[in-house]
Amino acid sequence: MAGSTSASSNSRYSPRRAAPFFLALLLIAYFVDFAWFELRVWHPKLGPATGSVHRIRLLAIPAKNNKVEYEIDSVHPEEDLSCARSLFPHSGNRPCWYVTKHANDPIPM
Repeated sequence: MAGSTSASSNSRYSPRRAAPFFLALLLIAYFVDFAWFELRVWHPKLGPATGSVHRIRLLAIPAKNNKVEYEIDSVHPEEDLSCARSLFPHSGNRPCWYVTKHANDPIPM
């Protein structure tokens, strides 16, 4: 019986064995995304590699009693944020899906 338990424990899921697999999968996904991004940079006919997201700048200003006041920026009320049309950040730009998701977040002061 002791031999059968050790054989079954070898066939079970092991985080140590799965971690390198998921790391390799993540690296492959990043390099494929990077190659597709660079290909679109050099050959724009394949589609735009970068884009922009328009947003209204909302400032979060700390007030008394741990409260926060929200106010539209009077100096630069609107702006366009550049982004990469990819899954991961490239060329110093965050991905457009991430920028779009956080475009309406207030800017802490």
